[in-house]
Amino acid sequence: MNYHHVIEALGILMCGLIFYSYAYRWFALVPRLAPYRGVIMGAAFGALTVALMIARIEVEPGVATDTRHTPLALIGLFEGMTAGLAAAAAGALYRAAEGGAGAPAGIVALLAVGLAAGLVHRWAARGGGVRLTHSAVLAALTYALTAASFLPLGPRGWRLFARQWWELLLADAVGIWLAARLFVDVVERERREAAERETAALKSVTELANAAAHEINNPLTSVVGFLDLLAKRLPAGSRETEWARHAKEASLRIAEIVARMRHITRLERAASPDRLPPLLDIVKSSDEPS
Repeated sequence: MNYHHVIEALGILMCGLIFYSYAYRWFALVPRLAPYRGVIMGAAFGALTVALMIARIEVEPGVATDTRHTPLALIGLFEGMTAGLAAAAAGALYRAAEGGAGAPAGIVALLAVGLAAGLVHRWAARGGGVRLTHSAVLAALTYALTAASFLPLGPRGWRLFARQWWELLLADAVGIWLAARLFVDVVERERREAAERETAALKSVTELANAAAHEINNPLTSVVGFLDLLAKRLPAGSRETEWARHAKEASLRIAEIVARMRHITRLERAASPDRLPPLLDIVKSSDEPS
């Protein structure tokens, strides 16, 4: 085996891990791009898939293999069906352009791995996240699909598989399982940091809200009191009395909002146009979680 080729493939995979680490945080900070997350992630890891198909590993003279299935399996496992199939589609297009007798089987294998990764992702999502079992099952499925892709070539395909089964096992099974552990670390770290940022933001908001509530409440109490006095001095049924009543109702509404500001327990954002910054929904933020 040419170990220089192995190091090259590992370098490409590490680039994918670094990209995922930054992209994961980027999408958390730019929520408006969330609908396109799967496609963007899939396209990026599809490029890695193609790069690994180009950076083949020479197993022995005249026989080469690659780790094409690893990046698309990983992105499908952690980002879902859309990302997995998008990455697989990029690899399938490149494989189709290469041509050859094994092209149809190779294309089917790529798409099947992307589909399998998406299904395992759904399974993992029901259990609260990717665990050792999920990555191990996907690694085994990927290896099985890789082996099956040699079947259409007949005896020649099996002879070719027999000459590189161990390297494919390392690339597809062990490689995916180990790389998944690194991806889990990225996800858990980003979740911890996101929780810390949310906690810090909540602390800042509650401190500001309490200070603002205190400053608003004092003059507001005077406003409500004087409106009561004014209403008593105005003729009953007059237009001015009606104005005073509306003003008092609005003041009491402000008092209710101020009271809620003192009981903010979490950050719930209200819907707002894209051109406006996020708005805090005070009612939801101060309600007890259901």
